[in-house]
Amino acid sequence: MKSIFKIATIPLFAIIVLAGCKPESIRDLGIQRDYLESLNGTWKLTKATQVDEDAAKKGFPFSQLDITGLFPYTDFVFKLDVSAGAPTTFSSTPGASPKIVKLVSGTWTVDNLQYPKNIYLKSGLAADTVSLGGYPVGASATLQLKKEKKDASTGKLLISYSYEFTKQ
Repeated sequence: MKSIFKIATIPLFAIIVLAGCKPESIRDLGIQRDYLESLNGTWKLTKATQVDEDAAKKGFPFSQLDITGLFPYTDFVFKLDVSAGAPTTFSSTPGASPKIVKLVSGTWTVDNLQYPKNIYLKSGLAADTVSLGGYPVGASATLQLKKEKKDASTGKLLISYSYEFTKQ
């Protein structure tokens, strides 16, 4: 008799608990972050990393190398200007650093104004593209850019470079 009472009590208890649950109304999370505006400003390179993409794909242990100290990468300064919620101009000052961006100055655009992934740089007929590796918002106040080197004949990704900048 006691076991029948226990067996009947468990489903009854579960029904009472589940019936007492009410869905909460979804609250507004606040204003949407302006990722494009967070790119505005002058950025100084602090870290450069080279990745052998083929070795990384195969799971080799030494596929990534911090190359910041091999060349004077930290001389590189990158400036992006945003006006009225749209990208306008850019400038790069390599100093003694290897050129990370082929162009010295010009205009820039992005593939998506709300959530940019690629930055397209243009100066006259010359153009260059860098990918965003991370937005400089919240706890991460660094701008991360990525450049990829592909085999010209096959289009296969060979090496990628990740660059980390801090705002000046």
